[in-house]
Amino acid sequence: MSERSSQRPTRSRQPGPRRSTSSTRAPGPGSNPGSGRAGAIRERLRRDPFLFVLCLGALAFITWAFALTWWVTGGLIPLAIALVSIAPALFLFYLRDA
Repeated sequence: MSERSSQRPTRSRQPGPRRSTSSTRAPGPGSNPGSGRAGAIRERLRRDPFLFVLCLGALAFITWAFALTWWVTGGLIPLAIALVSIAPALFLFYLRDA
């Protein structure tokens, strides 16, 4: 046997993101994160903050418009619509965070 020096040759390793095939796969059709269209909307709301704020702003404008109409006219229908229009805004937060 020949004698080797006690120093090992150093290998330089390029730092980079590790990718595994299991994490990049799309979930199957039976998975629970969302199925079909609702899952696609949920993922889109998570990834795109502009779309989320746009939807939330539209709902806020509708709520404000009907609340102002109720304040001016005093009718019960605009008040009911203003209160009901809060539910989709809460649902948006549920879709995004769930």
